[in-house]
Amino acid sequence: MAAEEIEDIVGEDFSDARLSGQQWSDRRYTGCTFRDADLSELRTERVVFTDCDFTGADLTGSHHTVAAFRSCTFARTTLWHSEFHSSTMLGSTFEQCRLRPIQFDEVDFTLASLGKADLRGVDFTDCRLREANLVESDLRDTALRAVDLFGARTFGLRLEGADLRGAHVDASLWTTAKLDGAKIDLTQAVAMAAAHGLVVEH
Repeated sequence: MAAEEIEDIVGEDFSDARLSGQQWSDRRYTGCTFRDADLSELRTERVVFTDCDFTGADLTGSHHTVAAFRSCTFARTTLWHSEFHSSTMLGSTFEQCRLRPIQFDEVDFTLASLGKADLRGVDFTDCRLREANLVESDLRDTALRAVDLFGARTFGLRLEGADLRGAHVDASLWTTAKLDGAKIDLTQAVAMAAAHGLVVEH
């Protein structure tokens, strides 16, 4: 679709709107409010949300493909049974949200705030969590293979039972996160030992 055919919606208030089951494509929402809106079963494709407020919104069972949620606010938002494919959450904030179960496929969480989020058992394979706030988040039993975690804030992060093999992490993760039972590869094991002041000799 040509750029001039993209629909721009700026500063609109959709609070308490009933928009369940709708299909949106090729739209841009900027500075819009969706507080307490019913967006369950919503399907979006090539839709960009910038600085939008989803506080209290219901996105249960929604599907989003090639979508962007940039610097958006998700507070007490219901997102369980939703799916995000080839999408970005750049700089968005999640607080006290219902997230599980949820599906992420090639989703970019760079600079997103997920502090204290309950994401147990979620598959983050092929996702990016670069410079994300994961302080005191619960990622037990998650799949984080080859995930980019560089610069992420990980103090108190729960990673027990998580699969971290091939993940790209800073040295600080090995000392700030809880890692009992986590799966790591040999290179990571050496880095973890070094982070704890140990010397690994051949």
